[in-house]
Amino acid sequence: MAIIFTTGTINQPDAGSVGLAMAEKIRDDVVAHAAWELVEEFTPAASVMRWYVFRCLATESGLPADFFAVMGRRLSDGTLYFTICESYNAVGHLMSFYPVFSANGVTYDSEGRSPATYTLGATAFPASGSVNPKYLWWTPAGTSTKWWLTVAEDGFTVAFNGAANAYVHLGAYIPLAALPIVMPIQIIGSSVGDGGITRNPAVAGWPSSLTNSALLIGQGPGLGFQGDLRYNDKLQSNQRPIAEMGMFIASGVGGDQAQLGWALGKHKRMRVAASATPIGFAFGDAYALNGRLWVPYLPTNNNIWDTGVASS
Repeated sequence: MAIIFTTGTINQPDAGSVGLAMAEKIRDDVVAHAAWELVEEFTPAASVMRWYVFRCLATESGLPADFFAVMGRRLSDGTLYFTICESYNAVGHLMSFYPVFSANGVTYDSEGRSPATYTLGATAFPASGSVNPKYLWWTPAGTSTKWWLTVAEDGFTVAFNGAANAYVHLGAYIPLAALPIVMPIQIIGSSVGDGGITRNPAVAGWPSSLTNSALLIGQGPGLGFQGDLRYNDKLQSNQRPIAEMGMFIASGVGGDQAQLGWALGKHKRMRVAASATPIGFAFGDAYALNGRLWVPYLPTNNNIWDTGVASS
């Protein structure tokens, strides 16, 4: 199924209501894609949170197994939390094989995954801890936000624009590694840190003593030529020259790369230019590339995402 692209503006009486409306919009648009289904939506007893768990179907994604995207909404102020995991048990609301903050005192399994588990409960994800999920978040501000959302067969991306700006991008990536990465999924975004991957074959069976996990990633340099977004390129069918977005593993201290690895892969449906925005460019405006429209998460940002919408 093709990419589904939606965009709009939410207006509500307060920030918490903006977060509620945004969460429900993400839920409805994600599950409208044939590759995604809602596993469960629930509010634990005495909770400050409401949880939404989505399954990406292997039959649609081409990955060897289903994977899960978890979104939480804090009831008080509408803050949205996002993470991913390879396995989820709805009976106990139990996540496993997810990116972690750190990996001190654990031994990675044969696939290079942390053995930690986490139960979705009455509170938000903790802000640290070797067994806790690495997550991204967005806290709405004011009474309005603009947004766009792309949903594909193996991932989705959402951008928020208003008094508080952010983006979250999750799903499959393309490995650029000699070691096989058979379940290449990741989450990145504009809030804390760089997000994470669920497995790293370079550390399979390895007891970790790192300050940071071998599962952290970063947005690497552009893979190819990064041009100026202000100008069309006559030699490229009057499209702006941009590069693919690489991924790398962010190490805790110097020398970790010898064990962790460094270059990991590239993000799908995401590209990067050098700099400079055309005058008058606004949120939701798009660039033409490969016959489709591509949008940044902020008008001034040089990362752009494929909407799947034809450019002509």
